[in-house]
Amino acid sequence: MIRLEKYLRPQSVAVIGASRKEGSLGKMFLDAVLRMHYKGKIYLINPKADQISGIACFPNITALPEIPDVAVILLPYQIVPESMTELGEAGIRNIIVISAGFKEIGGEGIDREKHLLKIAEKYNLNILGPNCMGLFNTDPAISFNGTFSPTLPSPGHVAFISQSGALGVGILELAAGTDLGFSVFVSTGNKADITDADVLEFLYHDNNTKVITFYLESIDNPSAFRKICSKISAVKPLLAVKAGRTASGLKAASSHTGALANPDHIVDGFLKQCGVIRCDTLEDVFDSARALSLQPLPAGPRTAVITNAGGPGILASDALEKADLKLAVLSETTVNKLKSFLPQEAATGNPIDMIASANHQTYHDVLEVVLNDEGVDSIVLIMVKPPVNATPAMIVDHIKSLVHNSGKTIIPVLMATKDETAGLDIFEELQLPVFSYPEAAVKSLGVMRQYAKIQQRFRKSEAIVAHPEMEETLLANTGEQVSTGELFELLTHYDLAVAPYLVTENIEDLIKFSEQQPGKIVLKIANEQIIHKSDAGLVALNIDSESLLKQAYKQLSERSFPLLPSGTQPLFLAQKQLLGGIELVIGGKKDPVFGPVLMVGFGGIFVEVLKDVSFRIAPVNAFEAREMISELRSQALLNGFRGNPAVDLNSFAYAIQRFGLLLSEHPEITEMDLNPLIWDSESGHPVVVDVRATLA
Repeated sequence: MIRLEKYLRPQSVAVIGASRKEGSLGKMFLDAVLRMHYKGKIYLINPKADQISGIACFPNITALPEIPDVAVILLPYQIVPESMTELGEAGIRNIIVISAGFKEIGGEGIDREKHLLKIAEKYNLNILGPNCMGLFNTDPAISFNGTFSPTLPSPGHVAFISQSGALGVGILELAAGTDLGFSVFVSTGNKADITDADVLEFLYHDNNTKVITFYLESIDNPSAFRKICSKISAVKPLLAVKAGRTASGLKAASSHTGALANPDHIVDGFLKQCGVIRCDTLEDVFDSARALSLQPLPAGPRTAVITNAGGPGILASDALEKADLKLAVLSETTVNKLKSFLPQEAATGNPIDMIASANHQTYHDVLEVVLNDEGVDSIVLIMVKPPVNATPAMIVDHIKSLVHNSGKTIIPVLMATKDETAGLDIFEELQLPVFSYPEAAVKSLGVMRQYAKIQQRFRKSEAIVAHPEMEETLLANTGEQVSTGELFELLTHYDLAVAPYLVTENIEDLIKFSEQQPGKIVLKIANEQIIHKSDAGLVALNIDSESLLKQAYKQLSERSFPLLPSGTQPLFLAQKQLLGGIELVIGGKKDPVFGPVLMVGFGGIFVEVLKDVSFRIAPVNAFEAREMISELRSQALLNGFRGNPAVDLNSFAYAIQRFGLLLSEHPEITEMDLNPLIWDSESGHPVVVDVRATLA
């Protein structure tokens, strides 16, 4: 069942709190509904009025002639619970609570919102909000504007989900008069009941929506969110701005809706797993949404830049690499054709600078030649208002047939006054998104290319291969560090390579182990009460004789006694010492919102000082594991550096997968680190040499 179906396609709406008073929320809301020419029935609840704006009023819910699809509450927070109870008893199931004064203010507001949820549970109600702006659907068959925005939305194919209602008003204001048109808008507010995932389920099925955009302050129910996003990403692009990149931003986001703040590095990895493109600004989101909703996806990264001015062409070319695009290499045939009619001063490479004398015919002829070049996937078409007898309107009118017959991506840049000579109506007719600056155009083209790759990935997404779960969880020592021996057994069960080891208190056992190992061994204190063994001088390397082993045994015993609880004997971990390969780290931590969070990086200074790490939510598939590796800034070290053997990336990715599965199948683990893993060129695997874990 799609929960938002009746919200966004209602046949009848009840407005509780409709008002005659100009400037009041109840009057603004009703005016917005009427201005959009809503096709359904409107029922106004106001015991003090006979009619408002020519629509009859009813004294209460029970006086209505039918049960409306949706009820909108525009009342002070003190009266909201009573109103919801009346709605529930009347059999109305879908409610929008515009009213504020709940979880977002903290304290008593949290209790008030919990009370609303109890009422909802009792009467099986759906709640959008509270503390929201409402929603709208511009589908001509519906034309429902259930918001109090003073600006009517322009119809289009971009959906916008916003946790901030006021931001929705602002975006509608900014979009007015541009080529950005909306299909659906939903203000989720505090998300007490209906969440982003519920809205996404509707948008997945909505044929009028081509692109989905978000403003997020928190992510609730990550599992449901990821599930629906993974489904949508194969057919529709998802673009988001997630507030709270900084500590102050996190604090502000949390106080705005009362939601639990999500650490940015976790959010970043999670959105990538969902197929959501995270943008830095709202401007980037809606610039890219315009392009995605109007133009076909580029088939590849090869881009041609056509311009009548050198500077903007150079700026566009510079921006391509940053956007993961590249200048197309024009074929010899294309270059020769361009040379045959362009002035000698023109540049016929890429970017193609037609110089200032280019008119509407020049633009047509150059665009025609470049569109026919098989080595070109997309075109950035720059128009600086020409000094010759030509206008942007003349230019775009002259290229109509080329645009209609081309399947390639064309992104125009209009560096001219947006007056009657700009031809904006013709650009709109041709579904060409107009940009004012070349860098913004290229950035949006890069997002289009990014989505093309996401779409391919989710259409043939790799499955997460499950592993037979262990019959027992790690319940021993709950709330404390787990013993090294238990952890090594667990890692082995998940097919993670562990250096040959022995855990014992006995020196005779250690001597026997040492004799069985070719080469040197390492001796460490293994008591779980001591975490940072190296810092405490409790690791001895390069042991290759019985005398060195006994000496290390004595030294570590003496150093460990003061650090251990009274009466506890030192426990020793002996391991085969691996030849110096590159050090890696894989770790995990249980997040209160997202669950098991997986971290991958380089060991040593790279993780401690440079923070060169990547994050995802466990479990991960093979693609996601390889993607994590590709995000490491120092990844070139994996190819072999200063005598270190090269790392097999598939083997490393496999280890990441296995550890992610371990985390997801053992929710009792709150924190776990494999640090370091050392790349062993002999076995072709990253080998765990140290591990620690804490249980809930």
